[in-house]
Amino acid sequence: MKTRPVMSIALALGLASAAAPAAEPRPQSLLVLDASGSMWGQIDGRPKITIAREAIDRMLAEWSGGDLGLMAYGHRRKGDCNDIELLQPVGAFDASTIRRRAGALNPRGMTPISAAVRQAAELLRFSEQKATVILVSDGEETCDADPCALGRELEAAGVDFTAHVIGFDLREGPARAQLQCLAESTGGRYFEAEDAAGLDAALEEVAAAEPPPPPAAPEAAPGHPNVKAREGEQWIEGYALWPYTDITLTPGEAPGLENLDFTVDQTAEDCQRICLENTQCAGWHYEPTGSYFVSYPRCHLKGHHFAVTLKHEGEGWVAGIREGVALIFVEDEEAVE
Repeated sequence: MKTRPVMSIALALGLASAAAPAAEPRPQSLLVLDASGSMWGQIDGRPKITIAREAIDRMLAEWSGGDLGLMAYGHRRKGDCNDIELLQPVGAFDASTIRRRAGALNPRGMTPISAAVRQAAELLRFSEQKATVILVSDGEETCDADPCALGRELEAAGVDFTAHVIGFDLREGPARAQLQCLAESTGGRYFEAEDAAGLDAALEEVAAAEPPPPPAAPEAAPGHPNVKAREGEQWIEGYALWPYTDITLTPGEAPGLENLDFTVDQTAEDCQRICLENTQCAGWHYEPTGSYFVSYPRCHLKGHHFAVTLKHEGEGWVAGIREGVALIFVEDEEAVE
């Protein structure tokens, strides 16, 4: 079933025309604050939760980033991985309410980073606008989940948000690597904050950060405005397909496709076969065992709704575009041989 790839591509997927750009919306941001028990730890004789509250106060005083909400986790119950609360919905900026609710947090529980970010992403998804999560965390995930894998999953699912992550007094190790990956997987930035001054600087930089401009549209092909058509490449070793959500290829809500956790004996050929047997599947990629801290392979299926980016990942990864599917592409400096 393999076919040898031809040329390199950087953008892909879709049979319908790209939607015209909408009027520029107000930025949407959700601050997710770690209020787990470890936030009672001290830096220079002061509790980290106190330092965080004061840093948030200073950020709010200078905020110019549009609508802002607040979510926290680990602040109500011990040992509960569902202890996640939306304290202030994303809406018109209300510094006094966010300040008051952050000031009332009493750290005591677990650190469900992945579940909190997932909830934040789902809340922001309904806004149908580009949105940002600002996560401040001082510890590793303690609820049997992987923030890195979550970032890849959300990006692959087409959730159009960016996660900026601030590791507060977070030492080098697996926890830092996972949070770095979460940020990078969603196009965000990772910041180290070792003390009060570092947290101030990180929050200031995140609050002032402007979203990157949308990429230029490729040349139009006949019948596909803003879409350059090309036959699919069915077997591209070393690459993955990630959503390019600035370009919508089919109007309205397209049926979602489930990403699959494979057993260790399932292969890229199995992933390709599953896609080809599903008429809603326009492309796929296979993520090998051991990638991003995962001890089993995954099969990621792509529909026709969004364009995708072809990203080099390395040995063991394989991507494919269904034959006959129109592509958006630009030439890449690193050819796929």
